[in-house]
Formats: sequence, structure tokens, C-alpha cells
Amino acid sequence: MRKGKIFVATVAASALALGLAGCSGGSGSDGGDSAAGGSIDVFMNMPTGSPQESMIKELSAKFESETNSKVNLTFASSSFEDDMKVKMASDSVPDVFSTHGWSVNRYSPYLRPLNDQPWAKHVSKGLDNVMYDADGNIYALPLEYSTTGLLVNYEILDKVGVDPDSLKTWDDVDAAMQKIKDELNISPITASGKESNAGDVGNYIASGAFTPEQNEAFKNGDFSTDLWVKGVTSHVQKWQEKGFFNPDYVSATLDDMSRQLADNTAAFAISWPFVLSTAYEYNPDANLGFMPMPGVDGPYMVGGEGVSAFGVSKTSQNEELALKYLDFLAQPENAKPFLESMGAYAGLTNVEVDLGNLQPSFDKYVAPGEIPTMPFFDRLYLPNGMWNTIITTTDGVINGQMTAEVAAQQMADQYQTLYSQQK
Repeated sequence: MRKGKIFVATVAASALALGLAGCSGGSGSDGGDSAAGGSIDVFMNMPTGSPQESMIKELSAKFESETNSKVNLTFASSSFEDDMKVKMASDSVPDVFSTHGWSVNRYSPYLRPLNDQPWAKHVSKGLDNVMYDADGNIYALPLEYSTTGLLVNYEILDKVGVDPDSLKTWDDVDAAMQKIKDELNISPITASGKESNAGDVGNYIASGAFTPEQNEAFKNGDFSTDLWVKGVTSHVQKWQEKGFFNPDYVSATLDDMSRQLADNTAAFAISWPFVLSTAYEYNPDANLGFMPMPGVDGPYMVGGEGVSAFGVSKTSQNEELALKYLDFLAQPENAKPFLESMGAYAGLTNVEVDLGNLQPSFDKYVAPGEIPTMPFFDRLYLPNGMWNTIITTTDGVINGQMTAEVAAQQMADQYQTLYSQQK
């Protein structure tokens, strides 16, 4: 992979926000009187103080100036989902709000379909499977196209004579990891036990581990422990037993993962591309990127609707202005700086984003559209609330405190509890 210019990483807060949420706000909140052009309440799932928060404030001010309107912004911290549940239950959802990966499965009953909007024709085909319902409706503007794969240190692979394009199966990856451990005596894979990275490991492997028929079974009440062991936890257990994980896993942070990739003391990671961007800050001469993950039906990327996707309430009293706001954000001259502020790939094909060192990986594996992007497994095939169980069970296997079978059984038990509650 060629090296590009250094992209200064500011996206960590954005990726973590996939699991975070926010503060109160919305319809009826204190936001000032409506200007002559109207007023909208906008509830964003963005960490306070993050680069994307600053940029959305700047863009909203520009929109207010151009439309003589008022945008009442509130931002996420740690309770966005709980706050939204309250708003949905009381039929008081904001005019515009972040759908953060759940525009179809959770929020679509409260959202206006947006197929008729001018930006809809530009939505990336890679989002077809995750942002449209069975009737072909899309409910949110996908400014961000979240996509990732297996993070790779190409310099290490080159040292041991492994061609990254030859890694077609998990057996191929396992053999490369063993070669790296034997010849270089470094960690073949780095992970963080201090943050939710264990969940990423289990969830992203699961996205490509099963056939379409098996995925539907998971979705419809049939959790197979045998399949989960074979497809997910057995891989993690093998890596643990062979000593492939970084020795400091328990205390390691995402930043530590970046440092290890930058220092050539780790070869692989299963996480977000921002980990690579941060690594380039520590070592501008590093040779890092991401590649597809091996799946039962061939290579795949993981991703879909990102945290920066925004919908319009179908009961909004300010629908015209809300739609105008989304159209404003979708304009390339506005979407580009917003996405570059957080290091994210564009969900609209008419928006070009310069991702610096990571651009070659996007250009090779994402832009052509030939490698499928599989949805985050828990969002589509597991009942709401399973994310924390994926974290704890995968972490237990990495720590050696659970076997692959015990972890799968805990997943099954929690699955049955949550699935029965949602019926």
C-alpha cells in the first residue's frame, strides 16, 4: 500500500460514539424564539467537545444565516438512547435527530421517508442492505459511511514474506499470525480490554461468519451456540491459546493499540480505521491500512450507517425547514469539511473526502463496490441489548476466563431473555 500524507486523527470520539449517546433536548426544549425563517430542534449523537460537534455548530450557524432561521442544537453524552426512548414514548421526538445506525430497525416508525430528497440519488450502493427497509424506503441522510475491516501493519507482513492479498480465509490469517510470532516475537494481534474493543472483535467476525439462512435464524429467535462457537468464539480462543494477543490486553486502550501498530510491535487489529490514523500520528513513516475480513461467502467489509446519519420526524411541525437543513448538510461543500473533521468516508457518492494515509485502503476495497459491506451483526440479527453481552463474552475468551463454549452459552441465555422481551 502506498503512503499518503499524514491524516491527523480526530475520529476516535466519533467511533466511540457508536456505543455512546446523549443529553436531553428536542421538541419543547429551551432553544430561543423562532427566527423569521422558522425554528427546528436538532438532537445530535456527538460527544461534547468533539471535532464534529464544532463543525456541526459552524455549519448550523451558516444555515441559520442563509435561511434566517434558528437551529436549536443539543448534543449527546452518555444517555442518547435512553433519552430517545423517553421522547419516542411521549411522541415528542425532535425535528431532526441522529439515527446512529438504527434508522430502520429502531427509529423508522418515527421518521419521514426521505426517498424524495435531492441527495437520495447519491446514497452509496454499499448502504443498500442496511439503510433501506423492505419497501425500499430510506429514513436518514447518511453523511457518514462507516466501514472497516482487518487493520494491518504491511511492514510486518513484508518482513515475514506474507502477501496480504493471499489472506483469503481465517486459516490463512492464523498461519500468518503464527509466522509473525515465531519469526519476530511480537504480538500478531493487538486488542483493548479497557474499552469496548472486545465487542468489535466478536461482532465484526460474526458479520461474515454465517450463511444468509443462518443469519435469518439468529434474527428470528434461533440462537445456535454451536454456530457461534464455530463462527466466532473458536477463532478468539485459538488466538488466546496461541498467545497471539498483546500481553497488556487487560490494561490496553485504543491509543495503546495505535502505538503498537505504529511501533511495529503488532501486526493486526479488529477495530476502526481511526486507530490507524492515530498510529500515523505516532509514526508518520508507518505503512498501515485495512483490508477485507475472511467470511464464509468470501471477503467482506463491516459497516453501514454511521453515527452521523440524521432523520426527520414524521410528526415535525417544521418539516420543510428540517428537510432543508438535511439538504444543506448533504451539499458537498458542507459534507466534505464535516467528514474530514472526523476522518469518515462519505455516504454520498458526490462527496469526495481526502482521508490521507487511509485513502489507499478506501480506494482499493471500498470505492469500487465489489467487496460487500456486511452490517454490524448485533444491529440486524440480535435483539436490542446484546452488544454488552458480546463485549463481556468475547473479553472473557480473550482473557482466558471463558471457553468458546461457555461464552456462546452466555450469549444464548441473554439472547433468549432479550428476544422474549421484544416480542
